[in-house]
Amino acid sequence: MATILQLGAGELMKHSIRQIQALGHRVYAVDKNSTAPAFAIADGHAPIDLIDADGITDYARDIGADSILAANEAGVLAAAQASQRLGLPSLSPDVAIKALDKGLMRLAWRAANLSQPNFVIVDDVVGIPLAARKIGYPVIVKPTRNWGSRGISRVETPSDLAWSIDFAAQYKRHDAQFIIEECIDGTEMSIEGLVKDGTVSILAKADKEHQQHPRFRVTMGINYPANLPEAILQQADDLISDAAKALGLDNCAVHAEAMVSNGQVYLIETGARPGGGHIFGQIVEAVSGVCMPQALTQILLGEAVDIRPKYQRGAVYRFFAPPFGIFQAAQGVEAARQLEGVLDFGFQLSTGTVVHALENGAERPGYCVTTGASRAEAMSIADKAVSMMGYTMKAIT
Repeated sequence: MATILQLGAGELMKHSIRQIQALGHRVYAVDKNSTAPAFAIADGHAPIDLIDADGITDYARDIGADSILAANEAGVLAAAQASQRLGLPSLSPDVAIKALDKGLMRLAWRAANLSQPNFVIVDDVVGIPLAARKIGYPVIVKPTRNWGSRGISRVETPSDLAWSIDFAAQYKRHDAQFIIEECIDGTEMSIEGLVKDGTVSILAKADKEHQQHPRFRVTMGINYPANLPEAILQQADDLISDAAKALGLDNCAVHAEAMVSNGQVYLIETGARPGGGHIFGQIVEAVSGVCMPQALTQILLGEAVDIRPKYQRGAVYRFFAPPFGIFQAAQGVEAARQLEGVLDFGFQLSTGTVVHALENGAERPGYCVTTGASRAEAMSIADKAVSMMGYTMKAIT
């Protein structure tokens, strides 16, 4: 029996705790929220911020942790730093930073001559207009460090740039820069995998649907398997494998995003962590037959584990929101949850909330997770479940 420290204890992180416990291990959890929902099922817990490497180091030492598992991006660096101090298996902090900083990430891929958008990195907002002109409009402007689509926007013309600069600056961390990228239109992919002893195994690939908005590219649907030609899927596998190796990723999870345009796959981001929300604890297993929390735990413990996908089934991660207006009430959640093939369904929005275009993923109030023998079956179930929702709204005056 090993002791695993999971960084993150939100409601959806109960899945990974239970799955790791099913291997016979103790699972402790930390989260800055002192009433984090997953604390209730962990073997022990402490209210520690996921970015607090000192606090995590001390707690991991106190509980005799055998490994530290970062369940989301916020904890990747602290997990690496604490593990290095305690002599536990992990990425080095230098590698962790490359997997968090979009600028360092792109520079590593440039050195490896990998397919990606053109980009310019600047230290402050003063350099953004010149960088945008150099790249050529439309461009993507974003801080090099943050998560959940925060601070990212598309800029169509120079007249739109001032707003995007302010938006990116609002979400920029003090130790980050700005990156201005070529805007590549096409099909965005979401890719999940594991790396063990230098071998990358891609478990699940999806195509994504986005909110229809001129600035905010907020994901509203992730559909598995990706509906793309086999040659493109193989190109994506090879590119993500090369991207992980260029960053120095090993014995960790991989969550990647790529863009497909005119028969070419372009790297967008690759993180040394599992996908967020339901992806880690439920969706990857539904698609591939590989329980990702268990496999990642075995990798961190140095145990033998088969990380090859067993099959490819359908799954859908659908997000939804009420129509624009002032939200009053919602109906249909319980009925949608009962549909066969629905793994999870939820909606949470406070009465009186003004519903507008979503600026980032954290603002999505509703989600639907479905599984099926095929992509088409999973999508059909998701369509039916979301259509069962009804809303009481007031007009904005």
